[in-house]
Amino acid sequence: MADSIHIKLPDGSTKEVPKGTTALDVAKSISPRLADAALVAKTNGDLIDLTRPLDRDAELRILTEKDPEALEVYRHSSAHLLAAAVLELFPETKLGHGPATDSGFFYDFYRPTPFTPEDLEKIERKMQELAQQNIPYAREFLPRDEGLQKFKGEGDFMKCHYIEQFTKPDEKISIYKTGNFLDFCRGPHIPSTGKIKAFKLLNIAGAYWLGDEKNPQLQRIYGTSFFSKKDLDSYLNQIEEAKKRDHRVLGKQLDLFSIQELAGPGLIFWHPKGGIIRKEMEDWMRDQYLKRGYSLVYTPHVARRQLWQTSGHEGYYAQNMFDVMELDDAEYRMKPMNCPFHILIYKDSLKSYRDLPVRLGELGTVYRYERSGVMHGLLRVRGFTQDDAHIFCTPEQVEQEIASCVEFANDVLKDFGFDQFQTELSTWNPVDRKNFVGSEEQWNLAT
Repeated sequence: MADSIHIKLPDGSTKEVPKGTTALDVAKSISPRLADAALVAKTNGDLIDLTRPLDRDAELRILTEKDPEALEVYRHSSAHLLAAAVLELFPETKLGHGPATDSGFFYDFYRPTPFTPEDLEKIERKMQELAQQNIPYAREFLPRDEGLQKFKGEGDFMKCHYIEQFTKPDEKISIYKTGNFLDFCRGPHIPSTGKIKAFKLLNIAGAYWLGDEKNPQLQRIYGTSFFSKKDLDSYLNQIEEAKKRDHRVLGKQLDLFSIQELAGPGLIFWHPKGGIIRKEMEDWMRDQYLKRGYSLVYTPHVARRQLWQTSGHEGYYAQNMFDVMELDDAEYRMKPMNCPFHILIYKDSLKSYRDLPVRLGELGTVYRYERSGVMHGLLRVRGFTQDDAHIFCTPEQVEQEIASCVEFANDVLKDFGFDQFQTELSTWNPVDRKNFVGSEEQWNLAT
């Protein structure tokens, strides 16, 4: 039949259904219990709303709270519930975006008046009211110009930016309506607010619009949601236990370190007890350097601006460096990295291939201009000492040196008790060459 499509289910069976049938219709045909438990669907690898019409043959999975992918959609819908509640209570607020995160969700708001802890309580109560009303998450499509005109008329400058950034002039834009709340969003979402059973607003933080400190500062409300109150309570208990072991709390209780307001944020003062711990760690690390064939070096904390221009930091990393200092002989900048200094040491004398590999190691203190909103205890600071090494070798030696470096890193992590960790490898983007030094041949060889 020309007006029929074939839907393949996870058990291998196939259903022939009319074109335009929704995933929810399919769920109902299988079992009323499945339809009631359904949260979102997955077709041909893509997550979709349960109410989205199916117009071609597809593989279909109905996702319930047993599926991890459903939790991400559930939390995204929780963020929309948060935004709907904020607009009902504070209609002057302008909206940013509200994604799901690994542990919950957040939504960015622009509002001249700061939200207070009491406001969070009001917002959470309003979210409960809206959840009880079981309001559908209804998807609509608007012509792009109409959508832009609507959001511009309401002063929603952030929504206008997203529409202009992520849609084309001739396409329709996806809008989700939750009661009186409209949001530019690609979805998908769960069927209705009544599906959200357990949530909690956690805290408020500052965030610059588009991550640029020259832009307006937004208020980011964080929250979390779970399929059951039991899971939510368990998570909140974990948070409370973690607070007791927060390194900022322990640092103060044990008199290990402090951050002095008079000196400035992100600058760590090690107290005598913390100094002893740090010395033991540094002594152990330097011994490891020597055992593995590294030579110890020490380098200055500042250098002429010309060095950073030569190294490329001035052109590619300046926004993360402290401002230029004008001295009587030249302009200087505090070092954000040790790399150029180690290269200068290597260049200071002639080398033969017989001298290679040359391994230089340093526990070097560097300084980076972290924005005020992102600093966090010892984890994000403006001045820190890092285990840093650079290896100068022949192309034939590269593979063995990399293997030794990975082994060194693994050994250090394991010796400090880290047996579960993730690594990230940074490479280049051929499409964005202006932001990368080096030739294509060099990057292809490196990767």
